Amino acid sequence: MNDTRSNYFKKKKRNRIIILSLVGFALVAFALFWTVYDDVESTLKTVFEDVETENMRKEEVSVDATHPISFALLGIDMYGDGIAEGSGRSDTIIVATVNPKTKKTTIVSVPRDSYAEMVGYETNSYPEYNDKITHAYAFGSTQMAINSIQEFLNVPIDYYVEINMQGLHDIVEAIGGIELTSPLTFEFEGSSFVEGETVIADGWDALAFARMRKEDPEGDLGRQNRQRMVIKAILDKLISIDSVTNYKKILSAVEVNIQTNLSFEDLLDIKSGYVDALDTFTQLSIAGEELYYDEIYYYYVDPEERLRIANTLRDELEIDQVQFSDMNLSDADSSFGFGQMTSAGSVTGTSDFDSIEETDEAANN
Repeated sequence: MNDTRSNYFKKKKRNRIIILSLVGFALVAFALFWTVYDDVESTLKTVFEDVETENMRKEEVSVDATHPISFALLGIDMYGDGIAEGSGRSDTIIVATVNPKTKKTTIVSVPRDSYAEMVGYETNSYPEYNDKITHAYAFGSTQMAINSIQEFLNVPIDYYVEINMQGLHDIVEAIGGIELTSPLTFEFEGSSFVEGETVIADGWDALAFARMRKEDPEGDLGRQNRQRMVIKAILDKLISIDSVTNYKKILSAVEVNIQTNLSFEDLLDIKSGYVDALDTFTQLSIAGEELYYDEIYYYYVDPEERLRIANTLRDELEIDQVQFSDMNLSDADSSFGFGQMTSAGSVTGTSDFDSIEETDEAANN
């Protein structure tokens, strides 16, 4: 009888200890969560930077209402004094649309040398100035970069995330390296990679992997592919449990190297309403050809190709498609047989697409 009572009290005491331990663990976990939550919110307030860009939407979108949205991801080539001065070029430009209804994300890399209008750049010689799209950031920072991307693709950009290349190094270091499998063998800036070999890349290796271009037989397209690999590897590592223990290092790296117009509340809404769409990726490629002006190389994308990309992305955003006549034409387009150059320096004209549409309209009437 006494043994039974003794075992009962021992068991009761043990259960109490277990319960108290679980409660204590829960309180510690809760406190840790709110500490991380508070730190993340504080960091995002630091990196938040709204940018006034040209509004290309008829209706306002909201992540809270889970509308299809678009992003511009800008990788800025910025080092040393350039970081403090805010100067640099957007050597990596990725446009992404995320549709929570179709649960699909569509991404397209815009070649850095694409011949495009620098929207907002003032010149006394021409009503508009065209250059490599990578230079838009150097001329007018984030605002001109986003406006020029919007004009080039004829697609609204709702949000942007901007990271300087030094920041890529710091973030990879903070998360303890990333796993990369190189699509080719090359050496660049002291880092070596072997085709098909998987390595754990540190910050400098990841930076070299993302920046090399000249030794890649696919040139800038090959580099864009490797940059996407690095971004995906970082995202994969960030969502792993191991990264939680390094969250303060990660936030420190984010704080000094990233700028965005996404608020903390926006990110919470995206996490709850858009996460399924991030599992299915469709990748688009922009076709183009070489163009030389004054012995300077450009990547020329004709307006029909830009129209194809524009309407593909617009479909994902569930907004009206555009016609060829809605595309802005440049002096280069007239050289390739699209439209006519006017005395004012602008280009007007139609394409075969317009002729087809007019024929269809006539047939319907």
